[in-house]
This record gives sequence, structure tokens and C-alpha cells, in this order.
Amino acid sequence: MTKSENAMDKKENSKIATINEALEKTHFGRFNKQIIIFSGVILNNVILESVGISFALPVVSCDLDLSYQEQGILGAICFLGIIISSHFWGLLADTLGRKRIMMPNLFLGFLVTLISSFSVNFTMVVVLRFLNGVFISASSATIYAYMGEFHCEKHRNRAVLYGSFIAAFSAVFFPLIAWFFINQEWEFVVPLIGITYKPWRLFFVMSGVSGLVCGIIFHYLPESPKYLLTANRHDEALEVLRYMHKKNTEANKKLQNESFEITTLLPDLADIPKVVTETKTPQKKSFTSICLVIWNQTAPLFMRQHIRKTFLSSAILFTTFFTAHGVYMWFPFILNNVSLYVANYDEPKRLCEIIRFSQSSNFTINEQSEICVTKLEIDTYKHTMSLEIIYVTLLLLVIYANRRFGRIPILCIVLTLCGVCGVLSLLIDIPMASIYLFLIMLCSGLGTNVMNAIVVDIYPTSLRAMAVCISLMVGRIGSVTGSNVLGALIETHCEEALYTSSFALVAAAILALLMPKAPLEKKKNPSIEEAH
Repeated sequence: MTKSENAMDKKENSKIATINEALEKTHFGRFNKQIIIFSGVILNNVILESVGISFALPVVSCDLDLSYQEQGILGAICFLGIIISSHFWGLLADTLGRKRIMMPNLFLGFLVTLISSFSVNFTMVVVLRFLNGVFISASSATIYAYMGEFHCEKHRNRAVLYGSFIAAFSAVFFPLIAWFFINQEWEFVVPLIGITYKPWRLFFVMSGVSGLVCGIIFHYLPESPKYLLTANRHDEALEVLRYMHKKNTEANKKLQNESFEITTLLPDLADIPKVVTETKTPQKKSFTSICLVIWNQTAPLFMRQHIRKTFLSSAILFTTFFTAHGVYMWFPFILNNVSLYVANYDEPKRLCEIIRFSQSSNFTINEQSEICVTKLEIDTYKHTMSLEIIYVTLLLLVIYANRRFGRIPILCIVLTLCGVCGVLSLLIDIPMASIYLFLIMLCSGLGTNVMNAIVVDIYPTSLRAMAVCISLMVGRIGSVTGSNVLGALIETHCEEALYTSSFALVAAAILALLMPKAPLEKKKNPSIEEAH
């Protein structure tokens, strides 16, 4: 073979690449940053829609005359909607596309939130919050797959963690938004439906505005190139990659003249079986074929190759969500009681003793003429903001430590530390010290971010959205369980409920040691060599 033939052969070979190699050649730049910020805002919207109601619960319960159990149901019902629909949205995201599923549901989620602000009774607000959970579920898990699939393996884990950081940083402003709206004093009557429109109702609407904005922005963003390739839409995947390359290089003087020469994409090894299968699958729309698609997307996660990681990721997420979201639902309530107690009493008491005492007839508050809560104590917002600041700071440390020590050791340390702080918060009798230890326990949500990054890496593209959806679905069952367990036990068995949560975090840390590591990409994919 002559030198010119060798040169031509090398040139032709340089035009063939796996999707991971092609993503590397688009470079990490402006487009990737935009996707990470956008994904972070969507995650923030999911958190605010599902957890933001915790700020309004004490006021809503006064307005709609709710019991503690009804408050627990209202706090958890959005998660129930997410849980029930997660499998469905995971299936559609893997078969129809990430963008096609998420974009319309962002608009529908906002519409339901808007209507829910006009709720006239407990039943109406519960039904609408449930529907809201169904719609936000479409993006709550799928966004991790969408964000990760615009990045090569080298940057994927970092991208997912940065997206989570943006969501967490935005959450710092939750208490400010809640304080700005909930503690206002205006109100007006809506005669057609017989309600008094109060600030907490407007807070509901503001909680969903980011979803509306993201739905509009989504119209201008492309579909995931990895999904397009697995769906045999090769040319569209190449178009997206060229667009990414253009956006990432146009502002970089060193790369401005570089062209994207790849013309043939090959799937990564883990995705080859799916691509081959899809090319042979007849396009039927019978009930049997739909059931077969559901089975084909779900069953592999519970078979020999994946069952271990599916079980472990689901168990760990169940535990972290139980505390980070389920117990968090009651955090403003606990804070409000502690703040009132500290303002009126000097006697040292443990956290659960304060809660029981605050609900007893012996508890009196200076200058309080009515029992019904129409505003939250300013300290409640201050300490909640402290929680968000601590969370963001710890997440930055996790992102930094992740590069040096790996995700699994970091996950173990985070869950163990949070569990120990949870136990200590119940043992000491200094109210404000116990509150800050309790704050650290609620930072167990950091484990959720790390676990999501792991799940995105350890499953193939064809199963990734479904895997994230199922593991997060089980996690959110933990949210519903935590919120309702605490609602039922917070007055009578407070210690037992919170000790269980703390020790479960330590148990989850032990399970994390059994998690498999993400498979490393080979420098040369055998499929490329065969193609060459």
C-alpha cells in the first residue's frame, strides 16, 4: 500500500466514530454550559413544585382547616403523582424521545399549578397537586438522561453534578420567594367560586413559573444525539453534533477554524444490542406490541446484568428521599415551633419535646390572640435559607472531592455524616444547636445527586431514562412514606420516626459500598475496528 493510499485510508477512518468519540470532538463549551444551566433550572422547578408547598402548609392548613394527617397527604401527594407516572414517562422518553415528552408536560404542569391556586377545599387541591406531580414527573428523571447524553463520558458525571448544583443554588432563594409572598397581608374575594385569594395561592403560581419558562426555551433546543442514534435517526444525530460543535467553537479563537469531519456514527458497545433490535422490530400499534415494548424497556433492569445495580440504587434513593424530601416537608413546621418556643421560653428541651410541648395546651405565646397560623415566623425563613446555603456549600465540596476520591466513597461519607447528625439532633437539649444538626441531616439530599450521576453512567443509553425513572420512582415512594409517617407520628412518636430516618441513612451508606463502578470506555471500540 502506497503512502497516498495510507493517508486516504486514515482520512476516511477519521470520519467514522462512536457517539462518545463524536461528543468529545464537539468539545466542551458554550452549548454544554447552556444545557447544564437549562437542566439545572428544570430540576429547580421540579423541587420547587414538589417541595415548595412545605413553606405554605402551616398557612394552607389554617385556611382550609386541615389536620396533621391531611397536611401530610398534601405534602406528599405531588410525589405520589410523580411515582405513579414515572414508569410511563420513562418508557415514552426511551421510545419517543426526551424532548418530545418533556416539553409539553412543562406547559401542562404550569397550567395545573395555576388552576390549583384557586382550590376551594382539601379534595380539590389534593387532586390538582397530584396531577401536577404527574406532569412534572416527565422531566424530573428524564432531564438527567437528556443532560448526560450531550456529554462524552469524560464530562458526563461533572455535567450532572453541575446541573444539580445549579438547582441547589437556586433553592437558596426558595425561602426568600416564600417569605415575599406568604407573609403578605393583602387578600381579595373571588365571587364566582367563593374563595378569598390570599398570598399563599399566588406563591403556588410563582412556584410553577420556571416550568413555563423552560417549556418555552425547550422549543429552541435539540433532541439528545445519543437518543437519535439509538432510534436509528443517524442524520439527525449528526446535525445535532455539528450544531454543538459550531456553538462550542465559534467563540473559541483556537478552535474557530476547526471543522467537524465525522460523517458516520457508530453506537457505543453498550448500545449496539438495542440498535440492532430496533431495526428488526415491526412498527405495530396493537395492545400486545405496546405491552411488549413496556416489557422490553423494563425487564432488562431486573435481569441478571442489571438487577444488582437497580436494587441498590433504588434502596439508596428510597432512604435519601425519605429524609431529604419526606422529613423536609415538616421542616418549616418544626422550625416554626422551635422559633416560637425559643422566643418565649428559656428552659432547655430536646427537639421532639419542644414539638410536643408547642402543641399542648400549656404552650402560650406572648401577644398571640389566635391559634390559627396566618404567617410564618421570620426565623423559619432564616434557618431554612441557612439549610440551603449549607447544602450548596456541601455540594460544592462533593463536586470537588468527586474528582479526587470517586463517587462511591463520597456517597458513603455524606450519608453517614447526615445520619450521625440526625441522631445527635435528637439527643442534645440546646434547641438551636439541635436545629442546625437537623439541618445537616436534611442535606442527605446530596446523596441523591451523587446517585443520579452514578445511575446515568452505569446503564446503556437505551435503558438510561427508564433506569433513572424507576430508581427515582422508588426514591419518591420514600418521600411519600417519610411525609406521611412523620405526619402520623410527629406528636406521639416523634423520636422513633426521626431515629429510624437517621439510622436508615447509615444503612444506605453501607449499601453504597456494594454499588458497581461505571464501566470505562475503551480507547478503541472493537466496532470501529471492524468498520475500518
